[in-house]
Amino acid sequence: MDPDLSNPGWLDALVGEALARHDEAAARARLPQELASSSGHPDLAPGAQLLVARSLRVRRLGPGDPGPGAAFLRAVRGHLQLLLDLALLAGVPFQPDRHRGTIAACLAAAVGEPDLALDADPARPDPAWPLSVERALTAAGRALKLRGLPPGDPLHGLPLYPGSLSVFRRHLARVAMGAFRGGALDPESLARHRGYAQRELTLLVEAVAGLMAWSGQPYSPEAPSVRTRQLLRLGLPRAEAREARRAILTPRPPVELAAAAAPHVREFLLEQLLLAQLRLKLEGPQASAYLQAFQEGAGLAPPAVAAARVEAAAQHDDTLAWFEATAGAQDWQALAREWEATGDQLVEQVAGAVTQNWEALRLQLRETGELGQLLTQAAAGKALDADEKRRVRAHLIDLAKAVPALAIFAAPGGMLLLPVLAKLLPFNLLPSAWDRVGRKAGEATPIPAPPPGGPLPPRG
Repeated sequence: MDPDLSNPGWLDALVGEALARHDEAAARARLPQELASSSGHPDLAPGAQLLVARSLRVRRLGPGDPGPGAAFLRAVRGHLQLLLDLALLAGVPFQPDRHRGTIAACLAAAVGEPDLALDADPARPDPAWPLSVERALTAAGRALKLRGLPPGDPLHGLPLYPGSLSVFRRHLARVAMGAFRGGALDPESLARHRGYAQRELTLLVEAVAGLMAWSGQPYSPEAPSVRTRQLLRLGLPRAEAREARRAILTPRPPVELAAAAAPHVREFLLEQLLLAQLRLKLEGPQASAYLQAFQEGAGLAPPAVAAARVEAAAQHDDTLAWFEATAGAQDWQALAREWEATGDQLVEQVAGAVTQNWEALRLQLRETGELGQLLTQAAAGKALDADEKRRVRAHLIDLAKAVPALAIFAAPGGMLLLPVLAKLLPFNLLPSAWDRVGRKAGEATPIPAPPPGGPLPPRG
């Protein structure tokens, strides 16, 4: 039963539920194979990065809106699952009371309550420790509700929710790595992690605001007040909030923005821009030009761009639409089981295949142009008939010959995974403003002129 969100102790109850249900053997089996055999390794960063990425991917299949409360709790359970997986990866023995304290400390730190986090840290013995843990969970629960309930983005707002969730999870993982390495939480490290997250959020706001401005998205009279409220939900300090408000009104050109971001943040921003493009269905040349300019300004190599596109597609909840166009009702349960069981492995398999075989995959898709046409029809909602499905499977076999890592899609039963393949391919299957046939590698896309008065004229 879900906890009552009106109760100040709702997060404490949720943590208790997660600890009571925790099965270490099952959790270890759920870890990626390459991580399960290396738990306890002193360098947690690569494993933490993979676990954060997995936690953000959409696995839901089927219609229906769970409602804001249920969706919010699902996101918070994702935070808790990430922390428990990181503890396992670090080789920390499962001790419910100690884990509860560490979870409380990490969550409090990630919502900007460092003093409460330090008090709750089990590595800092204190006679009042149990009360400190309770206080940290209460404060973290209050902040999580203010920032994440209801989940998602409001009408007339910016597409910030997936990016802010990603920033929070990565912030949480950085704090947890310090906690699970065996030492006490360090105030200076907590301040540094908080600064990283605040900077990422500020750049995220500017990036998506710039994309929407350049793509000519309608700007309603309600937009300024809605977007101001969105910024309040991010929990930014006053200086960063002022910078974010300025960025919404006059975002920098994409090349300048990319140059201002640290190298490790550029891939994150591109991933979020691609995800925003999918969510808002921005298919015009303006949006494509903005993305191309950002990519080139960031100096990202094709494999990095491919990986960003795969992750953006994996976080975009459109699998059901693909399924309805390419599979029959009798396949629904089989597809659901397959996706739930292998979704992360498929994402990582496709990501590895496209980053390691970029040119071969691109060439093969161009040569088998009918595959792109058929998948484009499915994307437009046209159900494929039996003959079209047969031709798709034949093309998948050819694709697997060129890129053996994708052979899973051409195997018996592979048609059930066609929605996943169509969703995860990290580039347009037909010529577009983003990926023109015959374009020379590295050739820049001209950026159309911005709207009159600058990238985004002041409103109101």
